[in-house]
Amino acid sequence: MSFFVNNIQSYRLQPIKSPGLRNCQLGAIWALKSQQTLKNKEIASLISMPTGTGKTAVMLAACFELKLKKVLIVVSSTILRRQLKDQFTNLNILKEIGCIDDDLGPVNVYEVTKRVKDKETWVELLREHDIIVAHPNSISPYFKDLTPIPANLLDAVFIDEAHHEPAPTWRDLNSFYQLIPRFFFTATPYRQDRQRMKAKIVYHYSLEEALADGVLRAVDLVPINAGFHKNVSDQTLIEKAFEIFNLNENNSILVRTDSIKDAEALLTLYRAQGFNIDVIHNKRSSNVNQSIINKVRCRELDGLICIGMASEGLDIPNLNIAVLHSTPRSIPYTIQFLGRISRKHQSQQANAKLIANIDEVKKEVIPLYKTNKSWGLLLPEIAEKKLSSAKLYQSTSIFKESFQLPELSVYFSATIYELPTSTILGDINLIDYKSKEGVEIAYYEQADKSSPITIVTSWPKPIEWASNQIYIENMLDVHIIYVNHSRNLLFELTTSMKAFKNIKAAMYANLHPLPHNRLYKVLSTFPQKDYLMVGMKNAATNGPSHPAYKTFIGTSVQSSVRASDGRIFGIGHALLKFENKKVWGVGVKNGRVWSAQRGTASEFGAWCENLSSLINDGPVINNLPGLSFLMKSETIDRVYELPIAIIPDSLFYRALDVTISRVKGGSYHNIVPDMLIKAIDNTTGVVSGEVVIGDDKLKFEYGTNEIPFLKIDGARGFVIRVDRYNETLAEGDIEEVFNRYLPSLIMPDGTVVVGRNKLIPNKSIEKLPENLWVVKNWEGCNIRAEAYEDIVIGNEAGIDKPVINHVAEFYMPLLIESSDLIFLDDGANEIADMIVVDVTLSVITLVHCKYSARDAPGCRKSDCDELFAQAMRSIHWVSSPNLFDRLNDRLKDAKKSKIIFGKNEAFNNIVKSFSVNEWSYKIVLAQPGFKIDKVSDRNRRNNNVYELAVPVYERIIGTDASLEVWGS
Repeated sequence: MSFFVNNIQSYRLQPIKSPGLRNCQLGAIWALKSQQTLKNKEIASLISMPTGTGKTAVMLAACFELKLKKVLIVVSSTILRRQLKDQFTNLNILKEIGCIDDDLGPVNVYEVTKRVKDKETWVELLREHDIIVAHPNSISPYFKDLTPIPANLLDAVFIDEAHHEPAPTWRDLNSFYQLIPRFFFTATPYRQDRQRMKAKIVYHYSLEEALADGVLRAVDLVPINAGFHKNVSDQTLIEKAFEIFNLNENNSILVRTDSIKDAEALLTLYRAQGFNIDVIHNKRSSNVNQSIINKVRCRELDGLICIGMASEGLDIPNLNIAVLHSTPRSIPYTIQFLGRISRKHQSQQANAKLIANIDEVKKEVIPLYKTNKSWGLLLPEIAEKKLSSAKLYQSTSIFKESFQLPELSVYFSATIYELPTSTILGDINLIDYKSKEGVEIAYYEQADKSSPITIVTSWPKPIEWASNQIYIENMLDVHIIYVNHSRNLLFELTTSMKAFKNIKAAMYANLHPLPHNRLYKVLSTFPQKDYLMVGMKNAATNGPSHPAYKTFIGTSVQSSVRASDGRIFGIGHALLKFENKKVWGVGVKNGRVWSAQRGTASEFGAWCENLSSLINDGPVINNLPGLSFLMKSETIDRVYELPIAIIPDSLFYRALDVTISRVKGGSYHNIVPDMLIKAIDNTTGVVSGEVVIGDDKLKFEYGTNEIPFLKIDGARGFVIRVDRYNETLAEGDIEEVFNRYLPSLIMPDGTVVVGRNKLIPNKSIEKLPENLWVVKNWEGCNIRAEAYEDIVIGNEAGIDKPVINHVAEFYMPLLIESSDLIFLDDGANEIADMIVVDVTLSVITLVHCKYSARDAPGCRKSDCDELFAQAMRSIHWVSSPNLFDRLNDRLKDAKKSKIIFGKNEAFNNIVKSFSVNEWSYKIVLAQPGFKIDKVSDRNRRNNNVYELAVPVYERIIGTDASLEVWGS
């Protein structure tokens, strides 16, 4: 007999005079009992209850209810193993709610701390003990050097935190005991890797129900914008934690990070801040960890620091503040972690607090951290959606004995670089190579110096909520490098640039991609020009009828491309089918060629040889055959004159979230760095200037023969991340990202320079329309002053107003204060000096103002340089769906941004209902220093203003916006 059978008379499922089990716990018990009445017990029974709702009490009660004699409990960590041993030994959980008598016990529980080698030992242990608590590494049949508990010695197996079950160690346990009852318990019956547990859900108690029933308390997010630099982020989070902790003497804190090294460093910082705190992790003894946990429960410590999954299963009801120094990137782990602080405690009435650096948030948890919606509403909604969409997924591991490297059969796709003469590739130390991301070289081969180099990398990707010691998926990627030294070309194929980037940096760094006109030659010698796909990149800007990218798909689609597109678009990519039915394609941005065929590494090398001949032989061309009316491309060796403007890639304008972190502390949000041109070196053609990021200014140089093209002083002090929905589009220091997404130089002749490629529009405008030039009355305006001042409207004080104030007064009589707006955005990284919103006419006007260089108006190039550059930069906001989101951000964060005409309510209404296609757009350039009859005279000698206005006008009308230039 066993303890639970012997003492069944002392057990009460629903005591009359005591609180007893919660309704959700009773529901779980009844579901388990119901499942045991069925004949088919080969599938495990799964109980799904949110963390903090009392799964341990259900396990204890189930031992009595099901009259179990001998039970194995499998747990996910040594910390949880010791905790469950103590809870099953003393039965305090059931005693406190009146389900058993206070004097009952103890239960004989054995904690497995080392592997058992023989069956006889288990027989002896189970003769003396009713409960065995073990970690899978000490008991799973997956390991060949141990003996699992014979199934005939057990009545049931409990698997706690059962979302680990698809891992091999857990899955083998489930299979080994498939003929006896198995009960799974978890808060998250789904996984980030989409693997289903081999169990049937018999009871699911949702987060929404737990919050509604008052079993859990809500969690309030305390968002911090602390950037990506770890030292700054850590200190900022600690200071905020200290501030919140000291608001209530009953607060207790839980700190999460990813590694023991980080935990020890944080321990020093937290103690220096004044916290009485300690750290738990699997490298400390069970006794030490349990002692720390007990001290937190008794408030002898303010809290504890845990490593990843060490927090899983922690039973400390008074924890109510959590600090994330490493933000979980999965919904399941987030739910697990929040359960540690969401339990209700009698001494704490307020909601729990979660302090997180939201700049670091990625992947599927972005909607949680970057929304105004209550977590109490949003988490249950996401959790239930996640449960319903869980699917089966299987991966492989290169380290299994059964793994064999297959014969390669890669799709032929190569990024092509120009290789400087006599370049020797760097050596990789294959034995010791391991990147900071954990990427290892699992395989390396090169038959001889003329053969391709083949590298297979293994990247250990931990399951998002699993301890690294429990389960790791090894993501395998292949990388092939082929070098043609006689042609000075290097061909690169990779299935993961993330895995390859550090290897690439060691072997060959900062090579120039193949320029457009050499790339076009790949497709130029074939007789049949049957395009299956043509992608056209907008070299001017976005617009409602001219998006950032246009793609035509079909047969002979070149006939669908309009010649008029040549003013706006250049080649982005093209797919061509030849007479032999082979399909080849080119991608212009990164100098890439691909073919719809597969083969071995040596066959890939032969394909690259063929490409080498195509690229080097024959005449230079400046466009793809059959598409000559699109923007032409020439390779240039230098920039020959000062550009009008330099514009960052449209990626930064299309993104939903741009975050720039400063190593000195703090971060900028949803601003696009301004690149201000200062000078050009007439000898080298290198353009220099400043990158303006909020209050920071960094010097840059841009040269067509430089490696890299763009050099930014102090770039390592600024990390930029660009996100769109749940996807990170770009991340790295600002020089790295801006070289990957090169800015465009807008030249005075209307051409565009990107890297070494000069893009030449198919059509240019020779004469500007008369109505472009507008004479305005500048009486009462100080034309030598620009910046907006909070002065009395009108000229009551007899003070001449700055240009921006004067321009605002032009608009105010034309607008309705209850519905229309004038938004001032004067300052660094502005969208425009003013944004005028006329709701009645459905017109949005971006107004740029500049002061005059002299007291008298004239025709001076200095008066137009910065003004025209600002106009170029603002083009990206014409017909942008992100416009009002960015204005809203500017209203919150920018120092000088505000509404100077209209109501906040009107602004909010426009934000809610904004639809791009319902508005028309105008750009106004206000410069009282322009004498209109002079600057508008096309025949005037050396009229630089007119000449520079032509490419500005061309690009603006390409967006379907209109342009006016105001002067005197």
